[in-house]
Amino acid sequence: MKLSKMKRKYADRRGWRRIISSRIRKKQFMWPSFHGEAVLIQFNEIKAPLSVVYGGVRTKTVDQNYTWLQLFPAHTPQFVLTAMFNANGRLVQCYFDVIHQVGHDELGTPWFDDLYLDLILFPNHRLYLVDEDELTEALDNGIITAEMYEKAWRTAQGLMRSIKKNPEHFLMLVRDVRGTFSN
Repeated sequence: MKLSKMKRKYADRRGWRRIISSRIRKKQFMWPSFHGEAVLIQFNEIKAPLSVVYGGVRTKTVDQNYTWLQLFPAHTPQFVLTAMFNANGRLVQCYFDVIHQVGHDELGTPWFDDLYLDLILFPNHRLYLVDEDELTEALDNGIITAEMYEKAWRTAQGLMRSIKKNPEHFLMLVRDVRGTFSN
């Protein structure tokens, strides 16, 4: 896929043709080390499930009644965290998008500009860094600056160190915040 502009991703997943119907809920949250906005999207009806493979293991990330909890940090945003839960409410994976900036559209829906580099953390503490090629392609095509490229790497490396030091931190965070949304 040839990149032509920076990817802006919206919390409501607009434009994602896989979604037939969904429900969005938002709230502000404060956790001792993470403050911001939480957005929960429930996939009520989809065209087809989505599975991904990391480390040779296939993981379903989207299906009927799956929910995604997206955490948008309030101060100095460097990443947006999306936690994917199955239909039984069990955490499937945490997906960290390294970002350039966050904002809201005219209706108050949060968005972020993606810096391509991503980390995936599984409940068993396996951690993967992905999309390095997309980051390099974005730099080569002039979509991002050298400063943004360096920022993406610094953020990803710092996040990896933090996760490796305490992998339960983010796993507990997303479970706790998810629990504040009533079904």
